[in-house]
Parts: sequence; C-alpha cells; structure tokens
Amino acid sequence: MANELKGLDQIVRRGMARAKTPGVSLGLLRPGRAPFAQGYGFRNREAKLPATPRTLYGIASVTKSFTALAVLRLAEHGLLKVSDPVARHLPELRIPGASSRRPIRIHHFLTHSSGLPPLPSIYYTSMRSVRRDPPYDPRVARRVGVDPDHVPIDTYEQLMRYLSEEKYRLLGPPGACFSYSNEGFGLLGVIIERASGRTYESFLEEELLRPAGMASTTFDTGVLFRQPEVTTLYSPRWTGQRHSLVPSEEWWEDTCLRGAGALRTNVTDLLQYLQIFLTGGRVGRERIVSASSVAEMVRPHVPIRHGVHYGYGLAVRPDYHGTLLVHHSGGLKGVSSFIAAVPRKGIAGAALSNADTSPMEPVLTAAINLALGLPPRTPFEEIPQPLRTPGPTRPYVGWYCSGEGIWAEVRPRKDHLRLDFRGIEAITKNIRLRDAGDDEFVTRIRGQRGSIRFLRDASGRVEAMFEGWRVVRRRRPSDLPLAARGRLVW
Repeated sequence: MANELKGLDQIVRRGMARAKTPGVSLGLLRPGRAPFAQGYGFRNREAKLPATPRTLYGIASVTKSFTALAVLRLAEHGLLKVSDPVARHLPELRIPGASSRRPIRIHHFLTHSSGLPPLPSIYYTSMRSVRRDPPYDPRVARRVGVDPDHVPIDTYEQLMRYLSEEKYRLLGPPGACFSYSNEGFGLLGVIIERASGRTYESFLEEELLRPAGMASTTFDTGVLFRQPEVTTLYSPRWTGQRHSLVPSEEWWEDTCLRGAGALRTNVTDLLQYLQIFLTGGRVGRERIVSASSVAEMVRPHVPIRHGVHYGYGLAVRPDYHGTLLVHHSGGLKGVSSFIAAVPRKGIAGAALSNADTSPMEPVLTAAINLALGLPPRTPFEEIPQPLRTPGPTRPYVGWYCSGEGIWAEVRPRKDHLRLDFRGIEAITKNIRLRDAGDDEFVTRIRGQRGSIRFLRDASGRVEAMFEGWRVVRRRRPSDLPLAARGRLVW
C-alpha cells in the first residue's frame, strides 16, 4: 500500500469490528498510480469465503447516479429535456395537490425537489421478496404504518395508480424543498423507457454499462447468481436493544423502483464507472456521455445543508477544502454502499459491504482524505458545534413519522433531547441531541457525528424534522393507531 494510504487497513478493520461487518470491498483511483482495490473479511462468513474486489454486492441508491446519467444521455439524443413537465411523459400520473400552473418537471425528480413526501412504496414494490425474507416481521411493519397485506406493486402503471390514489400531502410546490424520494427516481425509469423505446434496464446496459466496460454489473438476479463471487446478504435481527447479523439469500427485488436502487456490481466495475466524473464523460478512449452532461450531474442544483447540495443523482459539495467533491450512499437489506469523486484531483473511490448496518461512508471518506493529504477523519459534511448554553427543548418534543416506516420520538432531558427511532429495518434508542442553534441538533450514532434540523411552519411552530435527507412530519400520538390501520394521510 502506498505511503499516502498508510493506516487505511487499520481504519477499515476497526470500523468492521465495531459494526460486526462480515465483508467489505474497497477501491480507489489516484492520478499516476494503479487502481487500489482490496477485499476485507468474508463475502460468506459461514463458509469463510473471502471478500475480494470482484465480489458482487447490491449498491442500492448509488443506482440513482446511473439513472440520472441515462436521463442526460436521452437529452443528448434530443428525446427529452430535463425541463419537460413530467405529465408530458406520464399523462396518467395524477399527483394529489400538484398544479398544472407550476408543474413537476423531470428536473425535480432528478433533484428530489418534487414535493413528494416519504411514502411506503419501496416496501410494496418489493413486497413479494420481502414476504419471503426470514428476518422480516409483518407485525413490526404494521406498527409503523406499512401494510404487510398490501397488494404488491409490480408494474409502472400500478405505481402511478398508487401515487395517484394514496393519501398524502405534498411538502410544498416543486422546487421549494429537498426531500429524498425513491418514487421520483422510480418514475424516471418509466420516463427513460417511454423516451427511448427500450426497457430501462436495456437502455442502461447498452448506453452506459457495456460502453464503460462494466461486464459484471447487472439488474438481473438470474445473471447475478451465475457469477463466481456473489456475496451473502447480512441483515440485523433485533432482540430488544441488541441485534445480531443473520445471513439471507433473499435479495429484495422490485420491477418499478429499479431506477432508485436495483443495480448489483463490484468495486472493480465501479472504478470504471467513476472515470466518467474524472474525465468529463470518458472511460478510457470510449466517450460515454458529453462533458456538458457530466457538468450538469455535478452542478449544485438544490441545497441540502452545510454547503452540501444535490446535483443529478449525486450529492455535491462545491468547496471541499478548495475543490469539488461529489458522493452518494446506498442502503438496503444486506447492502451498504458509498461512492465519491474529486474530479479536479483525479481521485475517486467506492466502498461496498454485505450488511445494511455497515458504515461505508467513513471508510471511503478516510481513503479519499488520505489520497488528498487530509486527516482521514475530516468529514465530508461540516457538522456544527453544540452550544455551551443550550436553548429550550420543549418546542421539539413529540412524535415524527414518515411513510417509509420510520417513527421517531423526541423526549426532553435537562439540557438536551433524547431521540428513539423505530422502524422495519432499524431500531436505535437513546440518541442524544445537543443544541447547535437555529433549530439544529448534533448527534452521534455508531461513532459518527451528524445533525438533525427541525423545520417550522409560517406561524413558527415546529412541524417536521429533516433527518436522513428526508422531511419527516410531526405527528400526534393518536396518529399511531391510524397509521397501523392504513388511515393516516402521509
């Protein structure tokens, strides 16, 4: 290992031990050097099969950058414009509260600024495989407002019908606020199909994956399992406040949110893909997309927080220690992924794991920082410092809920707040929230510092929290049983 990456092995192994992660694969591109690619731990813990750079994992939401690139490729062909109203391509979609005078545009789906709130769609589109999953407990789903008996959503038409009929309120007009939306990127999949005349999967394979030399990357589970190195998935089984990671061969599948998170690949292929952002659209001598399309991908379109924006399918920090940084994470059952690129420095990398509790962001952050000559723990996002004299906590106390199956209770303490999360895929209790001013609170979860911001309505009342890149609305305790009966308006 080169001198500038000294200590990286120790950082990776320490993080794996803390999170009890079975396997990790890490890759890094640096100018003038051969690619660094290494596996740690096991792709199958029980059989002692090692993780390698060729091990195939899910990448979940890292798929969104591929979907965004496909949209821009279609724009290059003149088959659509990102300024097109969504209704031009999806006339049957009737989003409640949407206005034809201020329409939702493709741009809004690409930037998570359509106004769609977090909804349970991801579980209903994956329902058939979720029901086969051993760790899945339908009682837990019902308690957090996800209907385990919901009819599976198998087609784009069914997804659009669901979004037209489900009870929810938009977070605001298009472009008014950022809130992460899997549904928006799922619908980009059908827009790609209708504009190209090909399936979403075949368009990406023919226009992006094959030209980029990503021979092992696939959407198809049948193709996946014919590969020689496929990871076993590990997911937490919760018992009270503790969990153990249990193996599963059940990959969550869907057919109509594929643009949001369905790709499977390895770090070797991802290093091929990341060249696109270092070269202005090329992989080797092959031009994949135009330089102008890459520039649109990494443009800071919509603010998220603390100098971080969203581009198209990527988070963008325009000034990370004097240079541009782009990145994206992904998480799903048995999947933790993270990619990052520093285009002007010729540095990019990917980290993949086979457990959905694995902290891939700090692993790759350390690698990128070491390559940049920065301390490995330098955070990609600036976190504010807590106030020496905290303000009142009472305005923030209560329940907050999202349709994606997360309920959060904020409780008062003498000089701070306590936060409990409960949901289908995660339970985290007794998170300490320390006041940082301006309705923001600093957190530390599994050794990682972060922040949660509370949002106020026009009257000044706290109406939501911004957590995990999502606007999560405040709820009354009496809403809990309404959600379990499917009667809550998200």
